[in-house]
Amino acid sequence: MEWVLLIVAAVLASELILRLPVLAEIRRVADFSRRAGHVLRSSRISDHWKEWVLPRYAWRIGRGSVLFLAMLMIALAPVAMVGLLYPGGLAAWSVALMRPVAMATLCIVSLGYIWLRIRVTHA
Repeated sequence: MEWVLLIVAAVLASELILRLPVLAEIRRVADFSRRAGHVLRSSRISDHWKEWVLPRYAWRIGRGSVLFLAMLMIALAPVAMVGLLYPGGLAAWSVALMRPVAMATLCIVSLGYIWLRIRVTHA
């Protein structure tokens, strides 16, 4: 029963990761970080402009980081929800998830599912 629940949790979480705009948000945050670094290093940009633009970049980077965290929590929610079906409830499920074999199973199933889904949908 535990293996079935692990596989279901991994597939559901992987599907949500594929459907949510996680990579787009990571790219957006990386772009703003790159821009902020360019502004900081440039001697051709005035300090006044740096004082004006850097807080805006910081706000966008912070907002993007919080949004990424929210998407990650949504994507991992199925792993927690499956714990409601686990004998012993969420506490026992949490203990089961901390075992190395469970972590490895989640990773292998997730990577395999994502690889297979991308191959099938882009074929």
